[in-house]
Amino acid sequence: MPNPVPIIVVGMGERASVYASEALSHPDWFQIVGVADVDSRRIHQAQNMFNIPDRHCFASVEELVSFPRFAVAVINGTMDRLHVPTSLPLLRHGYDILLEKPFATCEEEAELLLRCTRETGQNVMVCHVLRYSPFYRKIKEALTGGEIGDVINIHMAEQVSFFHHSVSYVRGKYASPELCGSGMLLSKCSHDLDIMAWLLDNIHPVSVSSVGSQFQFRPEMAPENSGSHCLLNCPIERNCIFSARRLYVEHPQRWANNIWRAYDSQADSDEEKIRILSAPGHPFSRCVYRCNIPIVDHQSLLINFSNGATGTFSMNGGAADSNRHIHITGTRGEISGSFNKQRFTISHIDPKMPQGRHIQTVDVTELQKGNAHGGGDQAIVKDFIAMVKGEKVSICHTTLEDSMIGHRLIFLAEKSRERGGKLQYY
Repeated sequence: MPNPVPIIVVGMGERASVYASEALSHPDWFQIVGVADVDSRRIHQAQNMFNIPDRHCFASVEELVSFPRFAVAVINGTMDRLHVPTSLPLLRHGYDILLEKPFATCEEEAELLLRCTRETGQNVMVCHVLRYSPFYRKIKEALTGGEIGDVINIHMAEQVSFFHHSVSYVRGKYASPELCGSGMLLSKCSHDLDIMAWLLDNIHPVSVSSVGSQFQFRPEMAPENSGSHCLLNCPIERNCIFSARRLYVEHPQRWANNIWRAYDSQADSDEEKIRILSAPGHPFSRCVYRCNIPIVDHQSLLINFSNGATGTFSMNGGAADSNRHIHITGTRGEISGSFNKQRFTISHIDPKMPQGRHIQTVDVTELQKGNAHGGGDQAIVKDFIAMVKGEKVSICHTTLEDSMIGHRLIFLAEKSRERGGKLQYY
């Protein structure tokens, strides 16, 4: 195995760029030696970052696999609907793959990819980066160490902030299955269902039921006298919590960057950004209530596992605050925590104590270091390199078979939701 490991980037988007850039910080781990992307600008970006020669730059995966293999592995950061179509030829050409989630958009695609790994002997590792965050890693260690006995129930909830929801899942490409290839549960919550399955440690699901709807972002929910476009014909724009001017220009959060990246905008001033948003056809200025989005804005799942344990999960879009919550009930205690607060409590059942329990607080702030993934981006790349080299991997490592559990739960949950909550068997 070459050291550092030579790797190619396919789809030089935001997430692939994050993982690939670790080569600049850890050149002894791996080197980016090639790039494939349909966008020539992204190819030039990768060339400049990693000093990639012209002969190792490709406009498609088809071009790449027609060229003799010159690396060991690939970071695949293409759009969701392209994950399987691009990964199959790469596997057949002899590349291991670090694949962005969700790794497939339907069960048939997922099975096809799984079958290909078995036939080729190549490995696919899915980017379930939240496994590597200190918050979930420490919870996993507590469960593995038997801190609360056997798990009876896991309840998890993801609150998607009104800001993030409006950018990505109402006005953005992730509101359209035709563009991204998946609904909101798959594109946003595949991390969460993977974590639930991972925490239960190979206890497989038996059944799942799910309900959800498009509750908030409908024309009949629009405020009185509102228009169809924030900056063109809406007299109440200044009082609307989803005002494009306020969210993306005056008080932008990190998700606003998605807008300017998507349109390759060089706007440096607020005036220029408002001018761009004011264009009649600009999607990020549309009234959120009149976008006619086909995906749900909230959904809940009930899961039964083979040992009798249960899991519940809720996704709520348009929330006041972005957060993930978890509460695990075991035979000897409970774990409860907030991802954003970066801490959780372990309540040990203890009859000798006045309240019948002993409470331990685990604070991961120091480990999180203010990073959204708490160093998980670096850790997942390190684990991938170890896997490729046949070395020992961490407790957070996932095989494609592991990742299939959480994905299949989502596929079945969607079937259940479409059938009014009817129970689906795993």
